[in-house]
Amino acid sequence: MAGGGLFGGAGAFWATRALEVVKRNDAPGLLWKRIKLTTTRKNNAKKRLKRLWQNEAVIRACGQVESSSTSNTAATSAGKRQ
Repeated sequence: MAGGGLFGGAGAFWATRALEVVKRNDAPGLLWKRIKLTTTRKNNAKKRLKRLWQNEAVIRACGQVESSSTSNTAATSAGKRQ
């Protein structure tokens, strides 16, 4: 799952920030400015996405282990009652 993931390799950067927040002095609020997706930003986005995918995989695996262990525990406790 290193390069593929949910959206494939090419479209993996759809969630990267292409806008930058710039403070405005004349009015309250924020002004958004377009920024270039440089190689450094692209590499940082890759690392960020890999971390995210790894975290999701761990959460999914833990959820599956918990659900199977709770169903096994329920089955054994029901068997002991009979």
